[in-house]
Amino acid sequence: MMIWERLRSALASALTAPVFIIESDDWGPGSDEQAQALEALRQLLKGFKDQRGRRPVMTMSVILSVPDPQAIVEWGEYHAFFLDDPRYRSIVEALKAGEEEGVFALQLHGLAHFWPGNFMTAWHNDEAIKRWLIDDGWRTEKLPAWLQSRWMDAAVLPSRPLPPALIRQAVRDETVCFARCFGRAPKVAVPPTFVWDENVERAYAEAGIEVLITPGRRYPGRDQAGKLMAADRAYVNGQRLSSGLTALVRDLYFEPALGHRSEQVLGHVEGKWPRREPALLETHRFNFLNGKLASSLKALETLLEGALSHLPGLCFLSSYELATKMADLPQIPLHERVQVAWTRLRT
Repeated sequence: MMIWERLRSALASALTAPVFIIESDDWGPGSDEQAQALEALRQLLKGFKDQRGRRPVMTMSVILSVPDPQAIVEWGEYHAFFLDDPRYRSIVEALKAGEEEGVFALQLHGLAHFWPGNFMTAWHNDEAIKRWLIDDGWRTEKLPAWLQSRWMDAAVLPSRPLPPALIRQAVRDETVCFARCFGRAPKVAVPPTFVWDENVERAYAEAGIEVLITPGRRYPGRDQAGKLMAADRAYVNGQRLSSGLTALVRDLYFEPALGHRSEQVLGHVEGKWPRREPALLETHRFNFLNGKLASSLKALETLLEGALSHLPGLCFLSSYELATKMADLPQIPLHERVQVAWTRLRT
């Protein structure tokens, strides 16, 4: 991290109590197994409370459409099923029920998990993508990583920026679809695979998005090998961007299906408190499907129990609540503020 980035991080907002948020991506059109997983998650989260009586919040970053295999094969053009299709009613109802009870917070992940033009180029040229469309056309996590990035032109790698006008229209389309599905416009956006640029930020803000979830870095595209290009910008929690968005940093990971152990993750959560930073944990839908639900629920239960036990005063919030409240947080005493800044500079 460059010196000026360390300085900005050192001077960023400091919390007065530990904050814990679970951020889950990729929910959307697909198998009814999702509705069952969402119901199980809802019941688990309702069983915990912080000292203020608030339940844990799992933010649900939603993908709003998946490819329509039959239409794509028949016409050779991109067609999609949208989340407000009656076949996905159980998933939408489960998401809404969790939000009404305060344990889910719905966020925008994208109209699709990819740019349709990139997908169609890959579909025309790659037999594996053709098989995926027929066999697993809603499990976008099974696509190549580079193809899962939405905000770039990757018809040919290395990727190029998308035209601003196309970005603005795409963001308008996805915010309208989100409102159609859930009865309100989205306030928080999570760019797929954290690839985006300044034009995406401006388009989000113009469409009414207020909060941008980042990993602390912005990746502008994919290189010749499909890997993330070098980051072109850094972010800190509570940072007010020129677009008007407020940034949050999500840089912890909780993927039980990949072997992440609750005890290890808890150590990372605890490590955020000496820095007076919130703990935002990234997790994905795949952890709770395909026979992994029971084990992942147990891991989440263990993690929540540990967090409440090891971090006195722990607060459960949504990402939107955190971002909109950070500017109004009480100031910690000067000597503590200096100590926090020094801790952030050293680590």
